[in-house]
Amino acid sequence: MRSQATDDPGAVSLRTRLLSVLGLVAVGALAAYLLIGNGQPTSDHPSEEAEVLSAETITQTQPTGRWRAQVIGRSSLLRSGAHAPLDYRQQPTTWTFASESCSSDGCTGTVSSSSGLSFPYRWDGRELVVDRRLTDTSGKVACSDGSGAAVPIAEGTAAHTYRYRFGSSAGTANRLTSRLVIEISTEFSGSCQATPDDALTYVEDQVLTKLPES
Repeated sequence: MRSQATDDPGAVSLRTRLLSVLGLVAVGALAAYLLIGNGQPTSDHPSEEAEVLSAETITQTQPTGRWRAQVIGRSSLLRSGAHAPLDYRQQPTTWTFASESCSSDGCTGTVSSSSGLSFPYRWDGRELVVDRRLTDTSGKVACSDGSGAAVPIAEGTAAHTYRYRFGSSAGTANRLTSRLVIEISTEFSGSCQATPDDALTYVEDQVLTKLPES
């Protein structure tokens, strides 16, 4: 069973089906994650010390109202070291931002998703950080043996654990993008074995687009 409910950035049931159909089972993903990066989007701001923003500027630029949130698949890293494209767009949800307080240090508040989940957020005038800590498990699923052949579920299974790393969002007043890296680790039973085509990580982008005021 899942250890925690997910928002749309993680539709574990979809990924479990992908792994079951393609025989993508994985082990230890930390090294792969380190190869990819820290999960944060590349900033367009200069590397030198950033301009200090006033409390008024921070308040005026914070995300407000309703936003369309959609996850887009980008790539996966396989156990063989190869990269494979991920070509999907998950069903979007609607995020609604409610500010609680703002100062020269930034704004804080709560973002509520149409999926039924809510998360605290911070805004410093340039980047949005939504506080989401997530780990999901697939339960036992069918897998492949060392040769890539399907193993009957009565003879062997795999249980996947997905660990999510959410980067901060940056962009424009109407569009913010963040990077999501999902580490996959797997416990095998019976005759299931790791294969070179096992997925070690998924890399996705979450895109927030401002919706018109109703």
